[in-house]
Amino acid sequence: MTNFQNSNVYFENSVKTASPTKLVELLYKNSIERIDKAIKAIDNNNLIEANNEIIRVEEIILELNVFKYWKGGEVAKNLRLLYNYIYEQLIQANLKKDIDTLTEVKSLIKDLYETWREVVKQDVQTARQLNATSLDPKFDIKY
Repeated sequence: MTNFQNSNVYFENSVKTASPTKLVELLYKNSIERIDKAIKAIDNNNLIEANNEIIRVEEIILELNVFKYWKGGEVAKNLRLLYNYIYEQLIQANLKKDIDTLTEVKSLIKDLYETWREVVKQDVQTARQLNATSLDPKFDIKY
């Protein structure tokens, strides 16, 4: 098995065993990596590879947009609006092979990724504090 095949198997296993919060993190991270690959492919005039990478990011954004983890409320509504915007920008970037638009999208996803990691970190710390003060711990956090 090649290194590429090993990394794909590792990633697939990571996704299959991930908690919902970890899954969102992995999807954001994978999107950023794929946008980097698409930009490099455009620079190298490999438009088929760029197309494939951008389409995969589009699919990830669609999945995030309907992710059952998002409950109602203002945050979920705003996330969906942002995901819709990102999706539309990806389509335009793919049609035009526009690196500037891809860079903008990457920046948005990177912000989401960093914010998500911070929120998860705070939630884990809160749960651990609740566990530490409880006689009957109920917050078994595995992150």
